[in-house]
Amino acid sequence: MSQGRMRWIAVLVLIFTGAGWASFASPEDQVPEVPGGPPAQVQFQIVHSFGAAGDGIAPGGGMVMDSKGNLYGVTGAGGTQGGGGTVYELSAGANGQWTENILHSFPIKDPSDGFEPIGLVIDGAGNLYGTTQFGGDGQYCVGYLTCGTVYEVSPGANGEWTESILWNFCSLPDCADGGDPLVAPTLGPGGSLFGVAGLTAFQLTPGSGGWTLSALYTFCDETGCTPTSGLTLDAKGNLYGEGGIGQEVGDCLYQFGCGIVFALHQQPNRQWKQIVLWEFDKYGNNDGIGAEGGLTFHDGGLYGVTRAGGSNCVPIGGCGAVFELTRGPGNNIIEQVLWSFGGEGGAQGVTPNGGVAFNKQGDLFGVTGGVGRPGDMESSTA
Repeated sequence: MSQGRMRWIAVLVLIFTGAGWASFASPEDQVPEVPGGPPAQVQFQIVHSFGAAGDGIAPGGGMVMDSKGNLYGVTGAGGTQGGGGTVYELSAGANGQWTENILHSFPIKDPSDGFEPIGLVIDGAGNLYGTTQFGGDGQYCVGYLTCGTVYEVSPGANGEWTESILWNFCSLPDCADGGDPLVAPTLGPGGSLFGVAGLTAFQLTPGSGGWTLSALYTFCDETGCTPTSGLTLDAKGNLYGEGGIGQEVGDCLYQFGCGIVFALHQQPNRQWKQIVLWEFDKYGNNDGIGAEGGLTFHDGGLYGVTRAGGSNCVPIGGCGAVFELTRGPGNNIIEQVLWSFGGEGGAQGVTPNGGVAFNKQGDLFGVTGGVGRPGDMESSTA
């Protein structure tokens, strides 16, 4: 892959010009649809400022868009129910002005609901699904914060939105269904949801009697504890994600390992097995460190970012990298670091976060958490 052009849009947006890739496992419908090519000139516009009375504060988890161009997201706090966060909609008017609509406000310490939402995913009918880190009334959860929920917010015919709790974590003995989710779920076939809650990978399936949760895999049984991303689904039903702990202590510059990319594959006995596809920094100090934010399929490759590592900012552990995984001869996994952040005194961005996306031309888009000077990360700004 050749390095291409780069532009700034509030935070740094990185664009690579795509070439050809070795096949991994990706179906064509896994390729994200984003506008083709950057404009000749970039204009920056604040479409909404959070924090007014009754509004949400601390937005996070990114946003999703429906077929009409409306944007949806969550805030981790604020709202009209004591500050437990919100689900919001932003709609563009004919005059170019955007209007916010609070679809749901989460209460704090109300067992009938969750609070502190994490992120959203949207289906073809416009229903929104997300997780809350806290709240719910899981039977086996200990502590006043409780263990979190999976919820749905659905539009009605009269423009009203209705929230429903699909699952309360720690509803199974020994909290076998997990708890404390930190990432949004992923949509699967038949309206099912895949996700990670604590150390548990789960599938939530709708049925005539409600939703049923299946615990697919419990992490820490093998290399790769502490998932740091949501799960990405391929056409064959395999799941891919990232973990915060990689190889054993001592094989990496970082005390607790540099992180991994893994796959979850269902065996003929219907048990799930974790396969470590890549251990970061295993073959050299110019590799990425600390993969998080999720993985993206494109044209047979698997792509993501690491918040540290790379060949720049080496004295402070690197400023982050963009990586590609492909399958090589003998089904071996080949990694290539496509970009190392921190060049030109940090002007090209540091600490990338979140997933990456491709347009139809094969250009790769992502964001960094800030810019700064190598060796002086405290000065970085977004």
